[in-house]
Amino acid sequence: MSRVTFDDLIKRFVLYAEESENIRAAFIVGSRARTEMPADEWADLDLVIFSKDTAPFLKDTEWLSHMGRPVITFLERTAVGDSTERRVLFEGGLDVDFALFPVASLSGMEKNTEVLHVLAKGVKVVIDKDDITRSIIQKAKAPLSNNQGMATMDIENLIHDFWYHAYLAAKKFRRGELLDGKSICDGYMKDCLILMLKKQVKARKGADIQIWHGYRFFEKWTEPAVSEEFKKLYAHYEQEEMWEALKNTMDFFRTISTDVCRQFDIAYPEEAADYAMKLVDTLNDNRNGI
Repeated sequence: MSRVTFDDLIKRFVLYAEESENIRAAFIVGSRARTEMPADEWADLDLVIFSKDTAPFLKDTEWLSHMGRPVITFLERTAVGDSTERRVLFEGGLDVDFALFPVASLSGMEKNTEVLHVLAKGVKVVIDKDDITRSIIQKAKAPLSNNQGMATMDIENLIHDFWYHAYLAAKKFRRGELLDGKSICDGYMKDCLILMLKKQVKARKGADIQIWHGYRFFEKWTEPAVSEEFKKLYAHYEQEEMWEALKNTMDFFRTISTDVCRQFDIAYPEEAADYAMKLVDTLNDNRNGI
């Protein structure tokens, strides 16, 4: 028996979609649709489906048999677009993410900057029965506006968000909730740091530079010195290391966020940063009996 490929799977999906009155359109995004950082041997297939009713695809898995034999499948939120996707590992090791959206959501997606950024990197329409994807694809190709006022608000909010959670992580450590505190430091605070790094890179290199959603290709769009710095920002499950990682994360975020504020000509909220760092230092000193 010949090995099933992603091309085979796409053809099978199109045949199924053509016979389904529920499915109105679908396109491929991600590495199998873009020219920059294209698919390699580890890439999955990201297929976005627009249907009248998404419920049958969420509640049932029988429809997957039209593409192949699903071995593992589960539901989770989409990375962008605020919907649900069915993730599937088919026999043969083919992994596919079916992002499911109601047709009615298209108008809202056209106004979602994050969605447009994803589509701007590459999109391949595989079926469109009603010509409903033309508008959003055209908007994705158009230059996105740069709202300086909104950028300033976002940066200030992100900085305050980070410092609030720095103190929260320290309180968790001090209370003895080490795993909870570590999850804040390694998760939420790192998400804030990554967002700030993206703003710094765009400010330095221009809005046209390709920066990926989440942590994707982090080592590609950051400088080697940044990747090196990240070695100091994580700890083993050991209290002393956790406090050190928290302090290093705070110091690095302050360096990056200060530079971003300078780039955007924004006054840095020094009081917020100083107060949070003082609170964290006080908790750590009390722990050590200083």
